[in-house]
Amino acid sequence: MVNRKLKQDLQNASSKRPGDFWGALIAGVSILYGEFIFIIDGYFINNAEPYLNKMPENVIGLILVFLGCLKLVGLISHNRTLKKLGIWSLSGMWSGLFFVALTFSFGTGYPDPSYIFILPIMIGCFRVSLKGDYSA
Repeated sequence: MVNRKLKQDLQNASSKRPGDFWGALIAGVSILYGEFIFIIDGYFINNAEPYLNKMPENVIGLILVFLGCLKLVGLISHNRTLKKLGIWSLSGMWSGLFFVALTFSFGTGYPDPSYIFILPIMIGCFRVSLKGDYSA
């Protein structure tokens, strides 16, 4: 009886991908950051390129929340399509945020350390994308 339980636990542990933790972490951070951008009016424009003041700040926050939720639903339901769509979309979104923060910090704006926060999340997105579970 104990051996069957142990065998079942080992099979469950071996089927779980190590990228699930990083994917869940990225999804959680994306949801929290998107919520922050949506709630705090003007934060994103002040820490991004001021020449882009027509940028739909609330829409960017909602997109981050949506994509983070999409990734979390894919992780919880073990749906590979949702996982793939979520992490690829989050990779593109965080890359764009990094590019905007970097060009503002070293381009026309003043040195702002927001790119230091965004860079590890972007790298984490690429890590999950490369080591993702995409087999059929």
